[in-house]
Amino acid sequence: MVLPEGSVMSSDSPNDPVIRILLMGRNTSGKSSSGNTILGERKFTVQKKKKEPEVCEGQTQIGGKQVVVIDCPNLMDSDLNENQLAMIKEQLASRCSAGLSAVLLTVPILKPVQNEEEILGNIEVFFGPEVQKYIMILFTHGDELEDLDQAIDEHLKHTDHTDLQRLVTECGGKFHCFNNKKKVEGSVEKLLQKTEGMKKENRGNFLMEQMQRHDSMDVLNLSFSGKSLQIDPGSG
Repeated sequence: MVLPEGSVMSSDSPNDPVIRILLMGRNTSGKSSSGNTILGERKFTVQKKKKEPEVCEGQTQIGGKQVVVIDCPNLMDSDLNENQLAMIKEQLASRCSAGLSAVLLTVPILKPVQNEEEILGNIEVFFGPEVQKYIMILFTHGDELEDLDQAIDEHLKHTDHTDLQRLVTECGGKFHCFNNKKKVEGSVEKLLQKTEGMKKENRGNFLMEQMQRHDSMDVLNLSFSGKSLQIDPGSG
């Protein structure tokens, strides 16, 4: 696959009826489970390790609108080798080429923040800085909040959760919370409303027309899982 030069990002028509959502996050963050919750079926395999990690896609109809969900493996996984990373990045570019309505970073609500800020940074490296307008934090394991009899807003206001507050702030205050263990009436619909609100505010889906690259370099240099990958834009 040829990676085009430049770093231009743009939006398509806000009237595009398809809602396209990209899920990203660390292992065991509830990413694939969240995709299944949105789709209303077990489309994505939920397990710690896959024999061959790949970018997966599922589609459904919600409220008369087509919803496409893209589940991306953890690009910060230190177990991935350079060939696997290169393959995943090509798959990701291909799957996202039609545009994105939202990029959801899945974060377990009661677990300590780990490398989420680094993942956010790498999302911007891969897609370019304009993608930040489309990133939303999707807190998972909402059932654990129910056990504590807490609402998500109340939980985030607590002084012990400045790390979560910082993540939300970096994403422009945009967040949602999922309980993936049981169906919560209206939860998916509310997420889609927030996604469409972002899409309207940004006047369309995010389009990855061209990959970002360093001005002084002839190769695209992306760093995931502690490895630096250089891809010749003229190859493939």
